[in-house]
Amino acid sequence: MRVPELYRAAPEAVCFMNPVDAKTYEVSDGQLIWIESRRGKVKARIDTRGRNSPPRGLIFVPWFDERVLINKVTLDATCPMSKETDFKKCAVKIYKA
Repeated sequence: MRVPELYRAAPEAVCFMNPVDAKTYEVSDGQLIWIESRRGKVKARIDTRGRNSPPRGLIFVPWFDERVLINKVTLDATCPMSKETDFKKCAVKIYKA
């Protein structure tokens, strides 16, 4: 969010979702949704177009937007050897905001 050229290209975080899943959840491109897990929830807009279409059953929310703290939703487990946080995955529920 601090690099002007990148901010102009992507001014807010989006939730990349497979178009088939979007139909299943009755959401569409640009619509605001909640992404919720046992640990927390955030709002983001749906993006089903372009080259970032994930496989069915999986969503992806980039980490760059300081207003959408997706790491508050994901796992807080750590690797016992490296102590690295595993902020990359978890089960979530999706619904319209």
